[in-house]
Amino acid sequence: MTIGVMDSGIGGLNMLAALIKCRVADRYLYLSDGANLPYGKKGGGALREIALEGCKKLAERGANSIVFGCNTLSVSALDYVRKRVIPPVFGLIPRPDLLSGRSLLMTTPTTALYLPKIDDSVSLLTPAELASLIDREYPDTRETESYLSPLLLPYEGCENVYLGCSHYLYARELIKRLLPGARILDGIQPLAALVRAVLPTSESRNPSIEMIFTGKNESERYLAILASLLK
Repeated sequence: MTIGVMDSGIGGLNMLAALIKCRVADRYLYLSDGANLPYGKKGGGALREIALEGCKKLAERGANSIVFGCNTLSVSALDYVRKRVIPPVFGLIPRPDLLSGRSLLMTTPTTALYLPKIDDSVSLLTPAELASLIDREYPDTRETESYLSPLLLPYEGCENVYLGCSHYLYARELIKRLLPGARILDGIQPLAALVRAVLPTSESRNPSIEMIFTGKNESERYLAILASLLK
C-alpha cells in the first residue's frame, strides 16, 4: 500500500507522522507544493486545479490512496477531485461542531469561507500570515510568537482552541502558553484513524518515504521535522 500526502509545505508532515504511527502503509509519498504556498489565501477555483494536479502527480508515482494534509485544500477541493481521480482521497475537514463553551477556531482565510455556521460561543480567528511564517521559520518560533501573541490576547480564558490548519500545530506549545488552561484540538489523529479503518493496513515499522517538491527541495529539513514528530 502506497499513500500520498499533499500539502503546501511542512504542515502535512503532521498528517504523515500520524499515518506512519498508525502503520497504514508500507510506502509514503509526500508532496510539498511550495510553488503554491500558501493555499490559505487562494480562491476555490485555483485550489481545485492545484489539488487535481497534485493528485495526478501522486497517482503517477504509484499512490493507491491520497490524503490531503491541509484543511484549506480539503474544504475547497475534496469533492471536486474525488470525482476526477481513481485513488480514494481523504481530507482534513475542520470540526467546529466539536467545540462547546467559550472556544476559539483558528483557520486560514480561505478555509473560513467554507465553514458551516458556527455556534455563537465559538470565535473565529483567521491569521492570514501565520501558515507562511511557520513554514518559513520552523523550528525557530520567534517571529511566530511576535505575530501570534497580540492576536490571541482577546481570547484569554478560552476553554478550547481548535487548530484548523495543519501548519498551526507547530505553534501548539506557544498557544498553550498564551492561553493556559485551554484544551487544544485538531483533526489529525481522527483522520489517521479513519484512513486506517478504511484501507488495508500494514504492519511495517519502517516504511519507505519519498519527498516530492514543486518548489525548493528541502528534503533534509523535512526529514528532520518528521523524525521529531515520530518521537
